[in-house]
Amino acid sequence: MIALDHEYLAEDAVDGDTPGQRPDVQKVYCEVMQMGACKLDAHGREIATFNLDVQAHRLHRIPAWLTSLTGMTEARRARGVPFRTAFARLIAFIGDDTNLWTFSGDWWVLEGNAVSHGLRIPFPPFKRVKPLLSSHHVTLEQFQQVGFNEVCSGGLAQVLGIQLPLIEGVGVHDAAHDARSLAHAIHHFGLT
Repeated sequence: MIALDHEYLAEDAVDGDTPGQRPDVQKVYCEVMQMGACKLDAHGREIATFNLDVQAHRLHRIPAWLTSLTGMTEARRARGVPFRTAFARLIAFIGDDTNLWTFSGDWWVLEGNAVSHGLRIPFPPFKRVKPLLSSHHVTLEQFQQVGFNEVCSGGLAQVLGIQLPLIEGVGVHDAAHDARSLAHAIHHFGLT
C-alpha cells in the first residue's frame, strides 16, 4: 500500500498572509511544489518514503501564507527537480502497486500537472480517505482538539494517537510527513 500527498500552489491562490478558500482541484490548475509518498508492508511497517521538491513550471510566486504553512520558498523550489523528473521518479517508486491512497484531491492535482506536461498517468486513480473518515468516527472536533482548524492528512496520525517515526525537519504540511501520516492511518483503519 502506498499513500501519496502533494503540496501544491493553486493558480488562483491569494497573496498575503492569509489563505483564501481551498481551490476546487478538479477545476483549478494546482501546480505541484512537493511530492511525498510512503509505502507500508502488510504489518504497517514503513518500507520506503519518497520526498521531492518540484521546480516551478507555470506558477512561480509563492504567497507568504503558503510559505508559512508548508515551509516551501521560491529558492527551495528552484533547487528541486523538474516535474517530468519528479513524475518519472514517482512512477518508479510506485512500481506495479495499485493500492494507492490519498487524502482527498491529490489525484486531480497530479493529473492536471501531467496533462500540463503532455504526460499520462500510468496507474489507477487514488482511493480517497477523507470521505471515509466519518465511518471511522473521525471528526473535525478531534482535529481541533489537537490544534488543527480543518481535517487534514498531516494531522490524521496525531488525531488517531499514532506516533510516527521522526524525520528531521519534516512536519505537518510537508508532503512526506502527510503521506506517512496518511499511510499509518490507512493501516490503522484496516483499509490495506
